[in-house]
Amino acid sequence: MRLFGPVIVLIVFVILSGSIFDKAFSQIQYQVNSVFIGILSNGDSIVQYDLRLKSNTSEIMLPLIGGNINEILVRNYLSKYLAYTFNSVTNEIKINSQNESQIRITYQTPDLVNKQEREWSFLIDSAFPFTVKLPNDAVVTNLGEQSPSLIRKLGGQNLLSFDKGRISIDYVIGYAGTREQATISINSAELDLAKAESEHLGINLGSVKDILLNAKTALNQSNFIDAERLATNASDLSSTITESFEVSKDMMSNATRKIEEFQDMNVDTSQASEFVSKSNIEFSQGNYPKAIEYATLALNSLDVPRQEQPFLYSSTAYLLLIPLAVSVGFFILRKYKRKSNSQMQDTVNKNDPYNSDNQTNIYKENSFIEQQSPGKEQTNAEVTPEKSNLQNFVSDAIRQKGNLKPEEKDILLYISEKEGAAFEGEIRNKFILPKTSLWRLIKRLERENLIEVTKIGGQNLIKLKLSHQ
Repeated sequence: MRLFGPVIVLIVFVILSGSIFDKAFSQIQYQVNSVFIGILSNGDSIVQYDLRLKSNTSEIMLPLIGGNINEILVRNYLSKYLAYTFNSVTNEIKINSQNESQIRITYQTPDLVNKQEREWSFLIDSAFPFTVKLPNDAVVTNLGEQSPSLIRKLGGQNLLSFDKGRISIDYVIGYAGTREQATISINSAELDLAKAESEHLGINLGSVKDILLNAKTALNQSNFIDAERLATNASDLSSTITESFEVSKDMMSNATRKIEEFQDMNVDTSQASEFVSKSNIEFSQGNYPKAIEYATLALNSLDVPRQEQPFLYSSTAYLLLIPLAVSVGFFILRKYKRKSNSQMQDTVNKNDPYNSDNQTNIYKENSFIEQQSPGKEQTNAEVTPEKSNLQNFVSDAIRQKGNLKPEEKDILLYISEKEGAAFEGEIRNKFILPKTSLWRLIKRLERENLIEVTKIGGQNLIKLKLSHQ
């Protein structure tokens, strides 16, 4: 009997806790994918929530951080605005989600930052991990007890990512030379270095490591201004070397492939091969700009044989063409005897593939020029090239380049199907490519003068640049 009472209490507790858990679980209708906070120079903060909703969710309720909230915007992933109501007392927003799968909430609040004299203090107790961007020229003076879990760069300013919890950051604007800011800059440079080494196998970043070592030495000697400057230089140099590394690899590969093509045609490629050999040596030593220079010389040395190629074997070509010329002449003579001049002209126009292709190409060229000329009005609907013509232009550009990878060709053709422009996200979803890999492909196509990248609404719009071909 003594055990009967505690057992009953335990059973009741389990039943109640289970029902409470079920109720709480059923109320979880969304997942917070990310929280971003951008602090303005006047102390106001722009807060942005990205949410993923359960299927068939028609309405959600969400508490927002901060007070005196204003300028609320609620949109789906297509930027369509959604209806909502906001309770300024409880700081809760109720959204008519209309069964959307993703929602973005953006608003402004002045309550996350306080100022005392020249020092600003950012304080937040967040239930979710978040990322904060400080104002431009902000210098951190105190990071509190919790260090950032990740440091990245955005527009020259550090992005600090934190786990959930109580976070405080003190900073000043327009001053330099604090241990905290120097430490953040060094950590950011180390992350850039590690990322470059992991994404670009074999890259030589010894000079970056030397600068970082000097930055750490300056930090240990309390020379914070120099430490921050050196760390920033290390990050910039890491980016520059990474770009040169990829460009030199592409150009060396291109030169090697073209040498093999010309060797198959019995063209002397000794000079180009010598340049490629020097390029490989410079590349192995980490001198990527010099490797690019030699690879460029190799490609340029192949241009002259390519132009002279038809004349090198002109006598052989003439011998091969004599029987063909006789046959064609005999055929035309027979046609001439059987038909009048007008009929013969019709036959030539209809059956001569060179003539028809040439006229088509002239039409395409004129149509494209008409479309690209901003100061000329369209007087005929036929002047505007059709979608198929745009795809033909892309195919011609791909053939002219001759050095594009299969995935680069696919991307160009996909953009042509999208009427000459597509967002980077569309391309990534289409070909299921990692963001960094796709960006390298885009930069290479941009260097080939085939595309141009434009920022629209925070997204990269990739546009064909065929008018420069």
